[in-house]
Amino acid sequence: MDGVTEAAAVVLAGLSFTLAAVGGAAAARYSDRRLALIAAGLGSIGVVGVLGLLHEISPAYGGPFAVDSTPLLVLLLAVALLYLAVATGGPRAPAR
Repeated sequence: MDGVTEAAAVVLAGLSFTLAAVGGAAAARYSDRRLALIAAGLGSIGVVGVLGLLHEISPAYGGPFAVDSTPLLVLLLAVALLYLAVATGGPRAPAR
């Protein structure tokens, strides 16, 4: 991984775990299993980012934790789109 991919791994892990925490809090508050499943999925995507970064930082982690830059950037794009969906909110009321 080069510097760009390492940065993408850090951003992927940070965004994923942030959204997973928000989803977990919402699932606990509203007792909704769908939100809990989304939070678990985002947490697992964050784990992929952390393991990919650990593979590059430490030689102790072998090939199973290697993440190429293309799949990592696709995962980052998917999480960024989810983050945008959460940040923008729901539909706006029509103007009269």
